[in-house]
Amino acid sequence: MPSRHTSRVKNAPPAAWPERLRAAGLRSTALTLAVLQRLETASQPYSHEDLAQELAEDNPSGKVDRVTLYRILDRLTLVELIAKIQGSDRVARYTLTHASAAGYFECDQCHSVTALPSDPALTDVLARMGRRVNRSGAHSTKASLTLHGTCKNCVHPHR
Repeated sequence: MPSRHTSRVKNAPPAAWPERLRAAGLRSTALTLAVLQRLETASQPYSHEDLAQELAEDNPSGKVDRVTLYRILDRLTLVELIAKIQGSDRVARYTLTHASAAGYFECDQCHSVTALPSDPALTDVLARMGRRVNRSGAHSTKASLTLHGTCKNCVHPHR
């Protein structure tokens, strides 16, 4: 049974993860590569729990060291290969940096997080707000918008 995270896009060109990891000063371990490959095919951001569960299913031992996974996610976030999205449920979710959006929709019931459709006006507004913050003496490094509501699966649970 496919995960709710698995993308329907097949045959996407593989990223050169080992080279990108080395360029970022990180080791190219089997678990790190598995995390990046899983995020590469994801249709929505993954939580640590989601990743641990799915990676354990792919592992012959059926286990993934959760502390090691946390450390990998922290390192990948630090070198900006992945982006961390903090939900209102206080669960961090991760996506590839190049796949991160200017905004997200978070369901207040199931806490699923999906990227908002691309909109140049949103990008412009967030950049303008960042410049205003910078003029006030602070230093803005990034901006995103999160809309909250109820996703279609929670509105119509039996469809």
